[in-house]
Amino acid sequence: MKISPDKMGNECRPLLWALLLSSLIGVAFWYIQRLAASPIGHWPSETVITFSYFTNLTNLIAIIMAAALLVGRGKLYNWFRLPTVQAACCLYIAFVGLGFWFLLGGPQNISPWYNWIPQILAHTLSPILGAILWLRCVPKGYMAWGHAVVWLVYPIVYLLYWLLRGPRVGYYPYFFVDVNALGYSGVAIWSGALILVFLFLGTLMWLIDRRQAKKELS
Repeated sequence: MKISPDKMGNECRPLLWALLLSSLIGVAFWYIQRLAASPIGHWPSETVITFSYFTNLTNLIAIIMAAALLVGRGKLYNWFRLPTVQAACCLYIAFVGLGFWFLLGGPQNISPWYNWIPQILAHTLSPILGAILWLRCVPKGYMAWGHAVVWLVYPIVYLLYWLLRGPRVGYYPYFFVDVNALGYSGVAIWSGALILVFLFLGTLMWLIDRRQAKKELS
């Protein structure tokens, strides 16, 4: 199932373009700054570091989804055209905003002024656009409660990645996965809590999906 041609033309395509540009500019801003401050020989490792942050990796997923849906053909399109895949991507990017503002405390000591650009775009505007895109454009009636469980694969794999990578590089990108500061028990508690939040949000999406699907049929 895919977004209907009428919705795509009248409302969804502008939303997809806005999401694509917001995430692209936000992530590119951070990425270019990192590359500019490093020797060319360090660019591969800097690329890995950049996209090892949940924010950047998730915005990259949003960029790929939006681009694939705008192109409207190809293997990526055939994957991202699925309503449950679109819903998962929208959940992930929305969580970026929720996590940034309510878990990490929002922007702190931002300077100079132009460093607000990626904060506003990748941390705030893209999550809002992702939520609107799901509510307004993603076809309803295709979700089951089990999808909320399946969607946990991405954050769990991300957690495992940092549990393996962190001891090798000697740092962690977020306090809730920092084994050095919290220990494995502390990380387990935080991880369990965040997984429950993901599960709650996915379940909430399923309930909204059912309600909207019933409205469309009535």
